[in-house]
Amino acid sequence: TTWLQEVVPLIVSDGDLTTVLTVPNWDRVPWLEEHRAILLNLEQRPSPRVFATHFHHSMMNESYFKIKPRVLYVMRNPKDVFTSSFYYYGMASYLVNPGTQDEFMEKFLNGK
Repeated sequence: TTWLQEVVPLIVSDGDLTTVLTVPNWDRVPWLEEHRAILLNLEQRPSPRVFATHFHHSMMNESYFKIKPRVLYVMRNPKDVFTSSFYYYGMASYLVNPGTQDEFMEKFLNGK
C-alpha cells in the first residue's frame, strides 16, 4: 500500500517528482477511513483524485458506484501478511501483544 502511495502519484503527474518530494504520502494519498479525510476536503480535490482505503466494496459511498472509478486492488501473500502483522502487533503499543509466533499463527489461522 505504501509503495503504491508513492508510485500512483508519479503516474498521475507524468513522473513529476514535485508533489512526491513536498507532500507527505498521507496527504498525497489520504485514507478514506481516517478522520483527517474530512479535514482535507477530499471531494474538492481536482481530478484525478487518489485515495487509499481498507473499506470493502460494499462499504463504499453511493457516489462510488455512480462514478465507477479506477481501482487498484492490492493483495498480499498470506505468509507476508502473517510476518508483517506479527511484527506490527509486537511494536504497536495500542494493539494486543501477539505472543509467540506459534501463538500468533494459531490466532491468525483462526481469523482472530
